[in-house]
Amino acid sequence: AHADEYSAAAALGLAGLFIWMKAWQRLFALRVQSLVSGSPHLDPSWRSIASANATQTLIQATRFIVIPVSALLAVPFGFCYAFYHNVALYDGEEGYDLRPTCRYAWNQAKLWPRQNHLLICILWLFGLVIFLNVSIAAFILPQLLKSLFGIESVFTLSGYRMIFNSTFMIAMLGLTYLFLDPIIRTVYVLRCFYGSALSSGKDLTAELNRILRPGTGIITGLLVIVGCMMPIFGNAEMPPRVSQAELEQSIEEVMNRPEFSWRMPREKVEEKQPEDLGPLEAAIKWTIDMIEKAIETIVGWIKDLLKWLDSLFPKSQGPSATENRNWKEPVQVVLLLLVIFLLAIMIFIFLRTWQRRRSEPVIAVSTPATPVPDLTDEKVRADDLSTNRWLALAGEMADKGDLRLAMRALYLATLAYLADNEMITIESYKSNRDYERELKRRAHEHLELISMFSANLNVFERAWYGMHRIARSEFDGFTRNQQRIFTFA
Repeated sequence: AHADEYSAAAALGLAGLFIWMKAWQRLFALRVQSLVSGSPHLDPSWRSIASANATQTLIQATRFIVIPVSALLAVPFGFCYAFYHNVALYDGEEGYDLRPTCRYAWNQAKLWPRQNHLLICILWLFGLVIFLNVSIAAFILPQLLKSLFGIESVFTLSGYRMIFNSTFMIAMLGLTYLFLDPIIRTVYVLRCFYGSALSSGKDLTAELNRILRPGTGIITGLLVIVGCMMPIFGNAEMPPRVSQAELEQSIEEVMNRPEFSWRMPREKVEEKQPEDLGPLEAAIKWTIDMIEKAIETIVGWIKDLLKWLDSLFPKSQGPSATENRNWKEPVQVVLLLLVIFLLAIMIFIFLRTWQRRRSEPVIAVSTPATPVPDLTDEKVRADDLSTNRWLALAGEMADKGDLRLAMRALYLATLAYLADNEMITIESYKSNRDYERELKRRAHEHLELISMFSANLNVFERAWYGMHRIARSEFDGFTRNQQRIFTFA
């Protein structure tokens, strides 16, 4: 109700926490990168930290728009997802400006698209497993405390409804993020390290540093020297030389073996001419030819679509150009599955339409109307009938002169109307005063509605639970209040 008093400060605090989180995530990624590369981690200056965090804040703030839009478009999602993770790994070789940071992150995101998308699928499945484990643990732990130590809490009182609580779900998602995010960061640190190594050779330098660590360099050198001197001092005899004729004869014998016979040209089988085919064979051959032409046409459309998609992405040059072509294979599989799915839907719709046309006319079966509840029964609930049905029943009772039952029907109609507008919730254990308190809590801004409901409630309880005789004027006043209540929504 008073969100305008603290929403600005809360939004500012949340933005500050987001910047703080991104700064520490970047520090974590740089530490992991130094471990992978084997180079000592240099503590940056405060000026470089401030410059890098300012660039990080500017770039990461756009992810709340770019990531959802790319997820809707499906194809660029993997590249955008990798881009925002790669931004934190830029080491500032060309300064911490916006352009070199984005250029570094985008160049790394374009590398190995197939691997990137496969990693995203694996990590999300792993995140789902973590979410289920954390949720089950959070649900079972309060039950164990109650069973073993008798500790009662709001979690045990809620029972299984706790699982469907929005606060519980958000808390479990937050814990899942805390467990999964370091693994995701480490994965993209490795991708960027090996991607940069394609041009810098950092991976070879790291391997040499590990081999030539203090204590292992001498042993490695001795092994190399011993390996080089073995042929000199060894007594191994050199293999005899083979003449050219013997070599060609051996190759010919190998080529004539049965396992290499598939390389020989196959015999051509003469196809039957159309005039030699019977009617059934000709019809089958025509059907097969048409299916082959249709498949070739669809494959041609898919290839044209792939060429169009390929033209949308920037062409990379250098050693990674060959690896970047691998993204076509998963896209081809996805498109093929979509085509099969669409064909299955079309066949299903065709069969359903054909069955409906051939089906027999449906025999109409009249369903019995909902029985009118007994207004004298205390177990009658307001949600047994709709608001209009209660009003119609009240009119019937008023025409018969039974104002007491008519007033109860009007009161139940009021409760049904308030429940339809989510101002109260109908429950069998609630009393009339419970409904009144609930209405005051949920519709506290409608003071006139609350006063009219309270006035009608007092009149109804005097007439229903007491011996008070209802006058026609009092019943008309009750009806007028109820009609005004119906104007609130």
